[in-house]
This record gives sequence, C-alpha cells and structure tokens, in this order.
Amino acid sequence: MFKFDKTNLGRSVEKFESIVGASLKVEGDLVISKSLRIDGTVHGNIFQAEGASATVAIASGASVVGNIAVHDVIVSGNLRGNITSPGRVELIDTAKVEGDVTYGSIGVAVGARIAGQLKQIDEMSQTEAHSAISKAAKFSIQRD
Repeated sequence: MFKFDKTNLGRSVEKFESIVGASLKVEGDLVISKSLRIDGTVHGNIFQAEGASATVAIASGASVVGNIAVHDVIVSGNLRGNITSPGRVELIDTAKVEGDVTYGSIGVAVGARIAGQLKQIDEMSQTEAHSAISKAAKFSIQRD
C-alpha cells in the first residue's frame, strides 16, 4: 500500500472517495472531482472536473499508463505519462515515473525514480495550469 513519512513529504490524503481495486483494470479516461486511489491498473488519462481540486494516489504495485492533470498527485507505484499538478506532487520511495512532471511543489523520497523532466510552476502560471487542467477535462468529456 502506501508508506507516508509525513515529516519529510508533508500532508497526504488518507481518505479517498473512489478506489480502483487491485484486481481492476480500467481502460479509458477518467474525470474526478475529489480523490481517487489506484491499487490496480488504469490505461487512460486522469483529469479533475472543472472547478474541482482533486487528488490522485497511485499505490505501490499499481500502474497507470496515461497523463494525470489534477491538483495533487501521490505516486508510490508506476506511472508512464506526464503529471501536471499546480498543487503538490509526492513521489514515495517505490515510485517509478516515466514522463515529465510539472508541479507547484514536490516531495521526492530517496529511492523514487523519475525518467523525464521536472518543471516547477510559478505563481503566475498556476492559474494557467488550472485553466489547462479544466480544458483537458472538457476535451475528454466532449470526445465521449
């Protein structure tokens, strides 16, 4: 599951509105409004709903292939895709990210692996990042 060292990585969500169970595989994009914990596999992008401030957590042993664009992201498992998070990104020691990470703030535990670029969002760009997340979610909904 998750190992949180709150003294080093800060506040983490421990209650989740929705859970993708370990035996579940989801194919397709997801739009969330609060929080999602992934224990299984997701092949698709994950966006937050317009006006929401959502959190996605990928558990150790879980896998996501797709981009994530939400306010906060916690990774303990595997992600092959980009992260856009105007809030906080936490990479736990078992995290493996293959993609670029754009973040407002970041916590990286010793042992976490990143194959991609890191880019911090400045305060002026945070509004733009929220706007981009909303547009991405709208586009995903309109495609369906």
